[in-house]
Amino acid sequence: MTSPGSPTPLLPRRIRFAAAVCLVLAALTGFSALRETLELGHLGELRDEVSNLARFSKDPDVLIAAHISEAQIAALEPMSEARSLVLGALSVACSFAFVAAGRLLRPGGLPLERMRRVLSTSIILAALLRTIDGAQWAVVARRIGPVMADHLSTLPAFQNPQAAAQLKALLPGIASAFTMGMTALIAGTFALLGQYFRSDSVREAISAQDGELAVEEED
Repeated sequence: MTSPGSPTPLLPRRIRFAAAVCLVLAALTGFSALRETLELGHLGELRDEVSNLARFSKDPDVLIAAHISEAQIAALEPMSEARSLVLGALSVACSFAFVAAGRLLRPGGLPLERMRRVLSTSIILAALLRTIDGAQWAVVARRIGPVMADHLSTLPAFQNPQAAAQLKALLPGIASAFTMGMTALIAGTFALLGQYFRSDSVREAISAQDGELAVEEED
């Protein structure tokens, strides 16, 4: 057992690296989910602000952004309650993952096995919730796609009617596919890390690190 005055031994490098990835990914995902949850509670105000921009601004770039925002808000409104629940749960799961990953990196005398269990459970839950979040956002992206295509079709490169028609047909699918790709990347990383922290090799390394604390927890 480590004496109170001695430094806490470090976990193997591979486990610390995985914990650091969890820490960063949970922080970014959780903050993004919390921010959007707060925005969903003010969709009416956001819609009014966007409408005022579209009505009074003469800047073409501002008008394009306003029209895209209007399409986004219109797509979010029917699912706002369900999406708020998903994003709220995702932010909580990421908070647990962030704390647990931080404790694995700097345990401060706490049993690491307990933090490993919290981390593996919370990031697997985050993977599930991020998948649902991504499916909802794919619907929004598909709604935004036609609006983006309408504005892009005014560019010189798409003045050809055939090119403009292809753009309008393809862009919603491309936007949705990009969203699903990002979902697969983030949720997949969460899921892989969750399985990693459930693996026997990590469990054994952490049990060895805990020493007598691990034995006390088993009792």
